[in-house]
Amino acid sequence: MEENTCPICLRQLAEPTCRHHLIPLSQGGKGDVTFMMHKICHGKVHSIFNEKELARTYTSIEKILENEELQKFVNWVKKKPLDFYDGSFKAKK
Repeated sequence: MEENTCPICLRQLAEPTCRHHLIPLSQGGKGDVTFMMHKICHGKVHSIFNEKELARTYTSIEKILENEELQKFVNWVKKKPLDFYDGSFKAKK
């Protein structure tokens, strides 16, 4: 994957973007494994998985992408402009 590509939707990165910690800092992640992704993609990941789930089970982009709800989101967001953002996704507690 290219450095300027979102690992979730595989589209070129455009603002707004966020840095995703593969292991959340709150769960002992060191911040050394991070990925830049569209803010909407990052929000969707955190609306599906809580930080404990991300740390225990979804420790790779490949594992995250196996989720059916996320696959449906990717198919939807691929049709949006690169800078599209919808703030309605809320992080899962």
